[in-house]
Amino acid sequence: MADADSWVTLVSSDGHRFILPRSAALGSEMIKNTLSADFVEAQTGVIRLEEQRAEIVEKVAEYLMYKERYRETKGEIPDFKDRVKPEIALELLMASDYMEC
Repeated sequence: MADADSWVTLVSSDGHRFILPRSAALGSEMIKNTLSADFVEAQTGVIRLEEQRAEIVEKVAEYLMYKERYRETKGEIPDFKDRVKPEIALELLMASDYMEC
């Protein structure tokens, strides 16, 4: 069974929870800094993203998993932008900038 420390939970402003492997979550500098500092999030593994709605947090989590999956791929990598709906592109860009991923 996996250790609880190997997972990170991202909570959106509307209360949706997205659980992903810690190794993938660390693809975000903001998450990495939060989990390595002396914050309650480092103890609980739960990061509340109060400014981000579920659709955006879900896409950020998907991107972090994508980034982890293709980290050491030498060949062709599918383009992530094909997975982003145009109507959320700007909001997603702002969230990814904030989260440094």
